[in-house]
Amino acid sequence: MIRRFPDGFWWGAATSAHQVEGGNRRNDWWRFEQRPGATRDGRTSGDACLHYQRFDEDWALAAADGHRMHRLSLEWSRIEPEPGCFDAAAIAHYHAVLGALRRRGLTPLVTLHHFTNPLWIADRGGWENPETIACFVAFARFCAREFGGEVDWWCTVNEPEVLAFRGWSEGIWPPGKHDDSLALLVIANQLEAHGRAYRAIHEADRADADGDGRAAIVGLAKHWVGLVPDRAWHPLDLARAWFEDRVFNHAVLEAPRTGRITLSIPGAGSVSRRVEGLAGSLDYLGLNVYTRWRVRATGATPHVASRGAALTDLGWEIAPRILEPALAAAAASAVPILITEHGFADAHDAFRPRALVESLLHLGHAIEGGASVIGYLHWSLLDNFEWNDGYLGRFGLYAVDFDDPARPRRPRRSARIFARIARENGIAADLAAEAGLAL
Repeated sequence: MIRRFPDGFWWGAATSAHQVEGGNRRNDWWRFEQRPGATRDGRTSGDACLHYQRFDEDWALAAADGHRMHRLSLEWSRIEPEPGCFDAAAIAHYHAVLGALRRRGLTPLVTLHHFTNPLWIADRGGWENPETIACFVAFARFCAREFGGEVDWWCTVNEPEVLAFRGWSEGIWPPGKHDDSLALLVIANQLEAHGRAYRAIHEADRADADGDGRAAIVGLAKHWVGLVPDRAWHPLDLARAWFEDRVFNHAVLEAPRTGRITLSIPGAGSVSRRVEGLAGSLDYLGLNVYTRWRVRATGATPHVASRGAALTDLGWEIAPRILEPALAAAAASAVPILITEHGFADAHDAFRPRALVESLLHLGHAIEGGASVIGYLHWSLLDNFEWNDGYLGRFGLYAVDFDDPARPRRPRRSARIFARIARENGIAADLAAEAGLAL
């Protein structure tokens, strides 16, 4: 064994409701998908993976592979399709989902907002509207009370900075706007919602599902990306990279620790507010890490991969080392860190086995150096609908045939490699060699 992980380390995978469930027409993403050109391959989410019907089969796959935790989301638009009106059938469904996870020996980590809003929220302005904060907190309180007997691990919001910039700056996600000032406001409103939801969940969830003495363990999921100037000698590249790193990475990490939201980029209205209840609102930090980008201040493409770098199917740089600087930055949060997403778009599983093992070796090195990492959840258990990329990005440990109405699952070699790591809580030399690493 060349790398062992701490006892009790959480191994598992992640999914999100809209990306895998299928058949939901109640949220803003479904409506946005109908626009011509909204997705790169022209496909909508449709039936997705049919996970809404096949969830127990999918949990069986994860359990057989030695996973101990699974991150999933509750679809707000299914549970509360109209303001204050809760769908009994949807609530019963998610009780069944969570019960099936526990029967399979998988601890659920539940995300309450993974990029999608009910249509009634979107039509009122979505996260631009400060009233959304109170609506979300009420939803979080309802879920904590309703599902607390099955859930101890909660994630309030997923990647507030990604949602804001994709939807309000780049305009490639709903609502399709191009306004950096609004993007900063959307980040701030989600961070405030997190802080208030953190308190609401702790108040409402009094049931200790795991019997470990903690009824609620609450965090958020932060996307961390490496950002460096493409031309180190170019002052505009230097400035843009600094501002992007400051807002996208560090300001979002600091807010739940300090209670102050400070967001500013050139040419946009800044946000500065102190939020009651936000300080100290992390029991753990969820960290989503995928790649790094070189930042250019001029030209049509502001983010480019390193020249000559190996790329994923989506054109992202394969950067196994990136986990170490990400964890170093996240250490400032001073709470345990859970890798809530990490993976590679690789339809043919050509480079994922090696990249996965190499990344986990760097993760282990960071832990050895003092990083307080308590688990790793791979993105994703299944190939799924990847937002504006449609079905072009295949991140799954299990391949899904989206041309077959039955949506059959097929394990990739990566699934077997990851399963062995999870079962053994470490990386053996022969497994590293099988993955293509010369040690």
